[in-house]
Amino acid sequence: MLAAILLFAVGPAAAEPLFTLSEDGKTFLYRARPGDHPGGVAEMFGISQRDVPAFLAANGISDATRVGAGFVYRIPNAAARALGDRTATLEAENARLKRIAGEQRVEAERLGRAAEEARTESAVAQARATRLERLGRLWPWANAALALLLAAAAAALYTAVAAMRRHTEAERYARSLANELEEKRRASLSERQQSARQILDLEERVRTLEAKLGPRAVMGGRSAS
Repeated sequence: MLAAILLFAVGPAAAEPLFTLSEDGKTFLYRARPGDHPGGVAEMFGISQRDVPAFLAANGISDATRVGAGFVYRIPNAAARALGDRTATLEAENARLKRIAGEQRVEAERLGRAAEEARTESAVAQARATRLERLGRLWPWANAALALLLAAAAAALYTAVAAMRRHTEAERYARSLANELEEKRRASLSERQQSARQILDLEERVRTLEAKLGPRAVMGGRSAS
């Protein structure tokens, strides 16, 4: 249809174009000639009778009988419109693909971070396993050292208990000696007190005897002696 319109527009003489295109290429510009009728113009550009009212309204025609020569009709370029629709569809698809690519990039970054975290956790777990393995190899030596420490602690405890027993026995023996010495001191003191009492008794008897015999007898006896 578009090719037929172009052939009809150029014509054999091709002196003056029947119509032109707008700058954006989306609209045919047709200048009416004497004898043209809006319905005929619509039919010439392949517009169906059903779409004629919309065609007239789009061109601001309220009375089709009063359109004179020189009126410029604006007819949508179906090919350009289809191309524009296709371009819009492609742009929308491109935007959708860009959005999907952005989402996939974000997801890839998230997965990368998750993988890095997983590698870090794996390294930590491996280091922990290495430490546990090293501790497992050292465990028998640790058990032996613990046994030695327990034996040393038991020996020290036995020595401490024995020392406490010896100390207790020494204290008991010291108290026994102290008690024995105290008893001996008391016995010696009692003996000295008894001796002192005996001496006092003898002196008392001597004084009594001297009193009975008189001073002369005592002096004579002392002289004779």
